[in-house]
Amino acid sequence: MMVVYLDLAFFLNSAADALALYVTARLAGLPVRRLRILAAAVLGGAYGAACLLPPLAPAAGFLPQAAVAAGLTLLAFGRRGPFLRRFLLFYLLCCTLGGAMTALSQLLTPYGGLGTLARLNWKVFFLVSVSCYILLSLVFRGGARHALAGELRRCELRRGDRRAELTALLDTGHTLTDPATGQPVLVADRAALEPLWSGEERTALAALEEQGAPWCLERLSASSPGLFRLLPYQAVGVQDGLLLCFRADSGTVGGEELGPVTVALSPTALGNEGGYSALWGGGKGKECHGA
Repeated sequence: MMVVYLDLAFFLNSAADALALYVTARLAGLPVRRLRILAAAVLGGAYGAACLLPPLAPAAGFLPQAAVAAGLTLLAFGRRGPFLRRFLLFYLLCCTLGGAMTALSQLLTPYGGLGTLARLNWKVFFLVSVSCYILLSLVFRGGARHALAGELRRCELRRGDRRAELTALLDTGHTLTDPATGQPVLVADRAALEPLWSGEERTALAALEEQGAPWCLERLSASSPGLFRLLPYQAVGVQDGLLLCFRADSGTVGGEELGPVTVALSPTALGNEGGYSALWGGGKGKECHGA
């Protein structure tokens, strides 16, 4: 009779889900929201343990697993942004970790060892490996390229007792400066900075892309007087553009303290290829390993 240790299964599944969600956040350029990731990992661990119970064995099928993975992705990262990309990355990472754990357990059993390799279906192994590589290359090739080039930096912005964590792309062509201070400006995805906003600010900023920066500034002036202002800029195809910006109390990029820094809010998502949610050209900082 096989003995199932549900507590051990719960712990291992929770740890694997937490690791996969953390790596997903780093590769997708998302802020690491520890409480949300922990909650999703606990639910994933409970699901994995429940699937070991004979009455709930059908819940371990492909479709239920995919549905649970989508739910965990939604819980950890929310609905905004490229959800499908995050889901695919998280699901592939879970499959990779699951396969690695299974292989390791087989190798460590008394009747496993190197003989397990002889029983492996190598055609299926290479087919799955190549398929995963192609899928990751198509969906995340931009983020991977920037990571390998050492262009990704961990970034943290603080406003009072609130802080937001995100991944910034070091872009030497990004030369936007603040006319009021002459200092470099960090451009960040509005959605990635949500931990910094109050409820009223979050509501107004949700309409940034649709209504534009002047409209949002008018709404924000009542709830947060003096915090937000308009920053003029020029770009290819844009002669007299305006970005909504604010002054963060302090910030770091790659471990380098910036002090107070002007942050411009991008109305659309940055890094459509994945990997980052901010642009920085003011200093190199330290390389963001694992971002």
